Amino acid sequence: MAVFLRVRCPSPIPLLCLALAGAAPQAWAGGTLLLLDAPPAEATWSAGMSWRGWPRAPGSAHERYSLLPALDYESPSGVFVATDTGLGWNLAPKLLEGEAARQWQFGARLWPQSGRSRRESPPGVQSLGSRLITQLFANNQVMPELLLQSGLSWGSGRHRNGGQLELGATSGIPIGSELLAISLSATYANAAHLRGTFGVGPAEAAASGLPTFRPHSGWLDWSMALSAEHKFSNNWSVNGQWLHTRLVGQAANSPLTYSRDQPSFIVSVWHQF
Repeated sequence: MAVFLRVRCPSPIPLLCLALAGAAPQAWAGGTLLLLDAPPAEATWSAGMSWRGWPRAPGSAHERYSLLPALDYESPSGVFVATDTGLGWNLAPKLLEGEAARQWQFGARLWPQSGRSRRESPPGVQSLGSRLITQLFANNQVMPELLLQSGLSWGSGRHRNGGQLELGATSGIPIGSELLAISLSATYANAAHLRGTFGVGPAEAAASGLPTFRPHSGWLDWSMALSAEHKFSNNWSVNGQWLHTRLVGQAANSPLTYSRDQPSFIVSVWHQF
């Protein structure tokens, strides 16, 4: 019972797909770990629509909702381009052989991360623009029921010098002929990420009336996700993920945090060509 599962999306032209990914909002903190299928024997293309909900800003108490196009391309070489996961390359099929190529997933990817708009920022506090994040990822299917995951990301925060390390595990629970994947993870962030996302500088404090807040590196959040997929036919399917992120430590105590709970979800309908 392997738990490889992808809450997916696709596209024929990588640059176009990445542009679409840039237009699609992404989870800003939790949920950066990848759930990938093993690379297909032949290149696959899919398209569909996604209904999404995500926090309006880091630490926001409100959510934003949108219906967006979804695209996905997967190559036998491990290259993937998707509106959910950005542009990446799973190098395991190139560097490993046989079962090891299916048990391991490691490589790099680029994907967009939304921030805190000027409208969502308190008066006197600088806005936090969207960023393009770089990540090195490594997953290992240590047993059929357990996938260990890791992701080292950088490029976040106000000055794009923030870094995050997320560690997690996913297990699959069969429900009839379907599979429900349950994931648990935790994120550690450096000072640049926490200050650039949740910090309030002296000038901002004077202008906004908020207290000065300069966090140092530490744990950022923990999260739990439920992912599932159902195939109606060989070409049509629906899948989705619900993610609950809980801010901890300094991020939870920031003057810019109005809610420690940061839920998000995505439900997508797909047609594979």
